[in-house]
Amino acid sequence: MNASAMQLATWWQALPVIVAVLAALYLPGGGVAVASGRRGVDLVALAPVVSIVIVGMSGIVAYAIGLPWGWPCYLIATAAVCVVVVGVRIVSTRFGRSPLRAAGASGDAPLEPVRRPVWWRRVTPALAGLLAAASTTVRLIHAVPSPDQITQNYDSVFHDNIVARIIVTGQASSLHALPPIRDVYPIAFQQFAALGALAVRGTTAAAAITGAWLVFAALLWPTAVLFLVRRICGAHAITDFLAPLLAAVCAGGPFLLLDWGTLYSMFAGNVVLPVLLGLVWTWCASGWKRGVRDAGLGLVWIAVAVLAVSLCHFRVMMTGLLLALPVLVVWVFDVLRAVRRSSKALFHALIVGGALVIAAVLALGVRVFMLMYLRGADRPIAAHLNGGPAQPTEHIPSAIMRFLLGRPIDSSNTPLAVFWPVAVLIVGALIVALVVHSRESLMLVASFVLLGFTFVSSAGTHADWAKVLTALWYKDQRRPFAAWPIVAAALICWAVGHLVTTYGARCVARRPWTRSIVAVLVVAFALMACAINPQLDGMGRAVGRTYGFAAGDADSPMLSRDEYLMLKRMSALVPEGERVVSDPWNGSGFLLAVGWRTPFYPHLSMMWDHDHDYLARNLHAIDTDPEVCAIIQRNDLHWYLDMGGSFAPHDPQHVMFAGMRPVPGAMEPVARQGRAVLYRIVACGMPR
Repeated sequence: MNASAMQLATWWQALPVIVAVLAALYLPGGGVAVASGRRGVDLVALAPVVSIVIVGMSGIVAYAIGLPWGWPCYLIATAAVCVVVVGVRIVSTRFGRSPLRAAGASGDAPLEPVRRPVWWRRVTPALAGLLAAASTTVRLIHAVPSPDQITQNYDSVFHDNIVARIIVTGQASSLHALPPIRDVYPIAFQQFAALGALAVRGTTAAAAITGAWLVFAALLWPTAVLFLVRRICGAHAITDFLAPLLAAVCAGGPFLLLDWGTLYSMFAGNVVLPVLLGLVWTWCASGWKRGVRDAGLGLVWIAVAVLAVSLCHFRVMMTGLLLALPVLVVWVFDVLRAVRRSSKALFHALIVGGALVIAAVLALGVRVFMLMYLRGADRPIAAHLNGGPAQPTEHIPSAIMRFLLGRPIDSSNTPLAVFWPVAVLIVGALIVALVVHSRESLMLVASFVLLGFTFVSSAGTHADWAKVLTALWYKDQRRPFAAWPIVAAALICWAVGHLVTTYGARCVARRPWTRSIVAVLVVAFALMACAINPQLDGMGRAVGRTYGFAAGDADSPMLSRDEYLMLKRMSALVPEGERVVSDPWNGSGFLLAVGWRTPFYPHLSMMWDHDHDYLARNLHAIDTDPEVCAIIQRNDLHWYLDMGGSFAPHDPQHVMFAGMRPVPGAMEPVARQGRAVLYRIVACGMPR
């Protein structure tokens, strides 16, 4: 027996997997970004975005042409992209300056004259990023002692088994994610987890997913927020230091969606979103005015970021559109003003055409809404979006106050503590932005208000209008609230940058010691936010509960420690290629993800055929029912795994499995771990 199968993995053992995911996320995309002329913060932020696109598209293309996907396929696709980018740069250089470099340079618009920064200004973002990464890493390790632990709920079975399927079959297409359970589903995040497991043999899918989450949360997330702040505020030492920290320590940090358990794909999209918003902000502010070539290349980078977000989870694009809406509206007015100055006829044509398009889209939306929700006297909308996380948790005034203060709820709907330093900063930033009322400040305030309106509609009321408004976020308050740090960090950093730019030089000239006071305050805030943060402490406890094993013989959550270790032993006990019969609701749904063996019931609920349905209801009659034996022989089933009862015994979808239990004489025990027992089926003429 492999000793690693008899114990949970430690974080030290998972370190090679984390390094492999880190390399997969940064090195291939980094090569492409360097080839395109990116440097500094742009390089670090855009490298993962490019890698995500290459990973996602290579999986789709490999499946289409019948090739197995993995490291070789990923690296070949990266090399092909690098060749194309280098070729474009060489050709464009023969006819002028490189458009790729020009497009990259257009994004940095500092508020103060460009000058070579002193050394401590160059290392400020790195120091803040290290502190943010350390805060996230330490809190995750404290909450989850072993990376082998798993978030045990309905959807986790789907996500973890996607990773395992990629590793086992080499199929990694988002158009064929996990058939027959679900075909179209964005799986870029799961592909990075799979690359980590492929690089380190013996890694469970659960450990690979946890390692991939840590890389996205600790490294990519703070860098992406810094990229957005740089694009809005320019390069300032103080905002470069604040941006990564705010991403890691406010509004539940990056842990909010992890606490809910299975939003890995949506979390990954949310992590990439600040990069997309930064590119859109730059292009709408000035990029579109820089000539056809540079404007076109700016749109190419935006398209790459849109594709990256969508390959992580396309619904995150709705949050992106919400936050970018004020910027886009202002840009439309800028374009119309420019067109009006050059051609009044074209201006009027655009106005009429735009009005017709908007009216047509609205009419179509109203028509669809009426057909789906308002036909009939029973108003069927009342039955939609009513379950679980779709329920409101408070009234509207309370939801407004909670959003304003950046106060999330955990998975048990308990509000976390207010982290007052950040709450004071966001309120102060809103006041400064409204007093200054510049174009940039008002756009940021508008984004904050739009996000808040969506959140309050979900958290504060169950009215039909709120269901319609928030349906694109599943009428769930956690998904939009996870974007709170994005807009809050940008707004706070803009306000701080404005105050420093407007009053900083004057104050330092009169009182030189003010620079030291500000530096001490910022460092004190950073250390307190990372070390003494009751909101993140509560978030960590919630994540720990989400990952916790069942105690003793409890059935909920799905797996106890012993049951997990039994699954981990399956590859040594069951020959490769043979399937295991078990009730998927008792935790054996994770069999593929943890034990690398295929369960006969691959998910908790699906459209079962006759053999699956009949066997689930009648396995207990294996020694008396010839149809049960016929199914076992027809499907060549040799193994039955008993792991206790269902974690949701009253769920209607579990009713069909009520007939599954071990039958003495028809099954012989082969291995035991706690109450989990693996049996060999010896009835029905099956060989012993």
